[in-house]
Amino acid sequence: MVTDMRKKKIKRKEASTGAASKGFSLIEVTIAMGLVFFILAGLAQVMSYSLLIKQKADIHRLAADIFSNQLERLKSVGLDAPDLSPGLHQMTVNDADSGKIFQLDWEVMDVNNNLKKIHLSLYPVSSRQKPAGVRATMYFSRHLNF
Repeated sequence: MVTDMRKKKIKRKEASTGAASKGFSLIEVTIAMGLVFFILAGLAQVMSYSLLIKQKADIHRLAADIFSNQLERLKSVGLDAPDLSPGLHQMTVNDADSGKIFQLDWEVMDVNNNLKKIHLSLYPVSSRQKPAGVRATMYFSRHLNF
């Protein structure tokens, strides 16, 4: 019984001094929090970059659809149509799926009597300055009918 009392006193003494206590020190917690913050900051940056890339991919997909429709329309009117006369032409395109409005420009140049070169560019109307947008180039041949 005496030894049990001594063991209890020793345990109380160790608990009060912290020699036998288990847990994390302030430095360990600070380092762990720093690592978590560093990882979360990197993850936030990657997520914001992926959202930007997705937005650009959506614009390029819309541009490809609009370019395809415009080129099919231009092919159907023939090489002598007013829309394929040399010079700069413009058109506002409202995409029904996304609800976005774009400015479509196409510049027609005669390479020779049988060949026309068309530069297409598309950019959102909502922006105040004309951004780089999306561009494509197409050649129409009188002999090939495309």
